[in-house]
Amino acid sequence: MAVEQSRPPNIRELEALRIKRGSEPARRSRLVPAAISIVVLAIIGAGAYYAYIKTLGRPPEVQTAVVMIKQAGQPGAVLTGSGYIVTREKYITIGAQILGQIVAEPIQEGQHVKKGDLLAKIDDRDYVAQLNQAIADRNLAAANVKLAKAQLIRQTELYKQKVISKDQFDTITDTLSVDEADLEKANAEIAFAKFNVSQCFIRSPINGIVLKKYRELGSMISYGNAVTSDEGMTDIAQLADTDDMRAEVDINESDIAKVGIGTPATVILDAYPDRTFQARVVKIYPEADRQKGTVEVEVHIEHPDLKIVKPEMSAKVTFMAGAPARPIEAPLVLVPKKAVINDASINYVWVVSGGIARRVDIALGREFQDGMQVTRGLTGGETVIVMPPAKLRDGQAVTPVAS
Repeated sequence: MAVEQSRPPNIRELEALRIKRGSEPARRSRLVPAAISIVVLAIIGAGAYYAYIKTLGRPPEVQTAVVMIKQAGQPGAVLTGSGYIVTREKYITIGAQILGQIVAEPIQEGQHVKKGDLLAKIDDRDYVAQLNQAIADRNLAAANVKLAKAQLIRQTELYKQKVISKDQFDTITDTLSVDEADLEKANAEIAFAKFNVSQCFIRSPINGIVLKKYRELGSMISYGNAVTSDEGMTDIAQLADTDDMRAEVDINESDIAKVGIGTPATVILDAYPDRTFQARVVKIYPEADRQKGTVEVEVHIEHPDLKIVKPEMSAKVTFMAGAPARPIEAPLVLVPKKAVINDASINYVWVVSGGIARRVDIALGREFQDGMQVTRGLTGGETVIVMPPAKLRDGQAVTPVAS
């Protein structure tokens, strides 16, 4: 009986040491979803970190508009179009009138030149030699004329004394006429030789910018040596006239009645949306484009900054209503309504200059359809942020985008 009573405790101890194999698959099934979640979170985190690295330090983009100036009682902007910067004379190709080798070309593409500046020099030794030869021929002809005149004086006295015949006297007279003709010819050859020498120095006829160079130092100017189809055989450089910078824009036929010669306008370059240039309509082309249904218009930029205003740059042109002949009120400074922020009875706007946003407190006047009148704080022409971000800080760098 004592032996049978001791067996149950031993069995319980053995059961306690037995491994429960059913628990291992359950634990493994819980670990697999957890591992997948960790991998997904790692991928999302890596993507977020990459996006953060790519955008780190890049100024946020903000929509901007220009503070307008208009005459009281007159509407503001009446029309807006996109176009390109051009010049009055479009593009001028400067070429050589003589042949030879280029021995000097002190210009580079993009360089500003003034009227009379040297663009290129052609070897002038042959032409100087021809000039010297012409001068020598002139001196010889002048000596012959002097001798013929002296002979004529003597022969005239002899003819009066009937020492020589009429034929001999006429021969002396004809000799003088021939010598005088030779002298005139020699003088003409000198003038032509001087012209050739002067043409060895190719100078700019305008104040402009060098758009393209067709030749390099050492190139030969000769007939039949054009390299490209748009290059003439004697072309040296292509210039653009910077004395009269313009913006060229196509206007729909239905809107052309809104503009005329003298209509004021503003020009904003796509590359510099925080810069505004005053302009005025100077040319309306007489023929419309039938295919596009537009009329080409040119506006003259009054004070262009030649450091940034370059031919063929994209630009936005805003045409304004003409000012009255006799203004009776001071011009109005108008700011877009969506640019004005009111904070505790204080009105202010964000002005962008040089890519930096600055808070400027303003005082408002009357409300118009195209903006709010600013009586203090702005003078017109500033670039302001439309619907600025809520977390914008004074002095923060931004990327302006014209709206």
